Amino acid sequence: MTRRLAALLFGLVAASPAAAQAPDDATRLEPVVVTVTRMEQKAGDAPASVTVLTRDDIQHSASQTVDDLLRQVPGFSLFRRSSSLVTHPTTQGLSLRGIGPSGTSRALVLVDGVPANDPFGGWVYWGRMPMLGIDQIEVVRGGGSSVWGNYALGGVVQVISRRPTERAVLFDATYGTNETMNFDLLLQDVEGPFRISLEGNYFSTGGYDVVKKSRRGSIDIEADSNHSTFNGRVELVATPEAALFVSGSYFYEARNNGTPLQINHTGTGSGAIGGRLGTLDEGEWRFVAFADTQEFRSTFSNQAANRSSETLALDQRVPSTSAGGGLQWSHRFGTNLLSAGGDARWVKGETDERVYNAGAFVRTRDAGGQQFIGGIFLQDVYTPIPALELVGGVRGDYWYSYDGTRHDTPPAAGVPAEQTFNDIERVIPSGRVAALYHATPTTDLRASAYQSFRVPTLNEQYRVFRVRSDVTVANESLRPEQLTGGELGVQQRWGPFEGRITGYWNDVHDLVANVTLTSRLPDCPAGTTCRQRQNLDLARIRGFETELELRPARDWRFLVSYLFVDARVVNAPQQPGLEGNRLAQVPENSVTATVRFSRPSWFDASVTARYIGPQYEDDLNTLPLGGYFVMDAMVSRAITRNVELYVAAENIFDRVYTTGRTTDGVISIGEPFMVRGGVRLRF
Repeated sequence: MTRRLAALLFGLVAASPAAAQAPDDATRLEPVVVTVTRMEQKAGDAPASVTVLTRDDIQHSASQTVDDLLRQVPGFSLFRRSSSLVTHPTTQGLSLRGIGPSGTSRALVLVDGVPANDPFGGWVYWGRMPMLGIDQIEVVRGGGSSVWGNYALGGVVQVISRRPTERAVLFDATYGTNETMNFDLLLQDVEGPFRISLEGNYFSTGGYDVVKKSRRGSIDIEADSNHSTFNGRVELVATPEAALFVSGSYFYEARNNGTPLQINHTGTGSGAIGGRLGTLDEGEWRFVAFADTQEFRSTFSNQAANRSSETLALDQRVPSTSAGGGLQWSHRFGTNLLSAGGDARWVKGETDERVYNAGAFVRTRDAGGQQFIGGIFLQDVYTPIPALELVGGVRGDYWYSYDGTRHDTPPAAGVPAEQTFNDIERVIPSGRVAALYHATPTTDLRASAYQSFRVPTLNEQYRVFRVRSDVTVANESLRPEQLTGGELGVQQRWGPFEGRITGYWNDVHDLVANVTLTSRLPDCPAGTTCRQRQNLDLARIRGFETELELRPARDWRFLVSYLFVDARVVNAPQQPGLEGNRLAQVPENSVTATVRFSRPSWFDASVTARYIGPQYEDDLNTLPLGGYFVMDAMVSRAITRNVELYVAAENIFDRVYTTGRTTDGVISIGEPFMVRGGVRLRF
């Protein structure tokens, strides 16, 4: 396979010269971001730690999914180390800076201002974001609840779609190892004031083994997945100051999770409408309303110690519905830019389960409820002198969790047949102050302090889940997580070099963690390890991050990022044995380095290397996961103005690395060496 890859790379480089345009100068074009303050500003004027992945970064990455692409951003991680290519959706919760990774995201993910976090569980379906239709991705680290509210505990990730500027047809198709294929078609048109964008994507992979070879048995098969996505958007731009859009999407995916009896399916449909009116000097209004409906199914099995047989343990179906919206007003008054607004989201969902013992059906278990979360905010961006920007914001949110019930037929021993849970109401304040000082033409200083929060999801309150012999039980009485933190940063430019370093300190109160119990709960069958979602009184996450970039010549670009995290439980009176332990799934050290060469008349190439340090699988710090190093590469070549060929490879040294461990000794592994060839067309 390595020889075939080398031959393909040589073939692209040796192809006849393309009719390509001359490369741009090495001058940096600073991107405009909207996520930091909910208003457009240059990234260099944003008083926050923000990383922008541009269309060029996306196009020249070897990654096949948005989550793999984002792993080059310091502090980005999912609950587990594995890619969303084949892993269970409930492991795809996003964390920034090591703030307690779990299946539920502790960062808000937006697509064009609309929340993308799953309404029931908080994780993210990364396949809903085909990469051909993305213009840029903004990653803002640090508490963002003062303007964005729920989920923005550790920051915000916003995906900005490509906007039509002319009639165009774009197509990207790849095929590679393990029968992995991806077809992405984007149609765009501009007719007078109307702009239309339609995107269809199909992805499928035969997958790979997810259990370490020495631990595999006859039931272990390759985990595979396929999904289909449709995104459509129609925009009416009546004037430069007035626009209206309507968008809709459909997504369906199916996965096999590594054994014959473990599968999951998801189908979801969503829609949104929004617009803007006015200017900042006269007063600008923006609004959005959205809704979605979803059906999620997942099965779990009990596996023999030698992995020679398995029996069905749990079959879950999770329907959910949500709706929400937001309104924002902004106005410039001299050196002040004021904004105010609010947003809200309602969610209804339940888990309908069939419980099995030794493969035989024994009972049903249904649990669920409703939630409402909404808030209002006020923010001022004050620029007393051109070199100084001050930001102050305050927000209040109201959370209401209600109609919580559980029904067991027939009930397990120690479980009532019918349960009605208490309603929960909370008013949650959050705020932020920040400063950006351009000390010299080449030196910027940043400082900020903030409060942010995340409320428990319906999934955490009501749904039981199982990973082989480890069972995690729900907790209807969970309290919201609340973070108080701050950071100091400096950005320095010396000719072709630019560097940023940021130190941060975050205290998280009532962090929700999967806590190992000494006493078994009724939902934990005999022979399993029993865990429950519980609030930890205080966890402390502190560290620093660096991003370095060097452009020594027009064709070359070097990028290095590093993150150090010390994430520990400080206070847990109910589980004192956890105090001093590192948070599960958080490595202390992670490094990413990228080298990129771009000369369109020759070829474009990039190589990215990542190192992830050791971490622990569990809260007790008894299941270590070793560090690992992987390298990806991509080469592309424009054949004509309309045709580009490329080859991409991930984990080119075929490193075997651990992504998870269970108490019964099963070791999960990540993505092996994978290579694919592709073609991009534009007309």
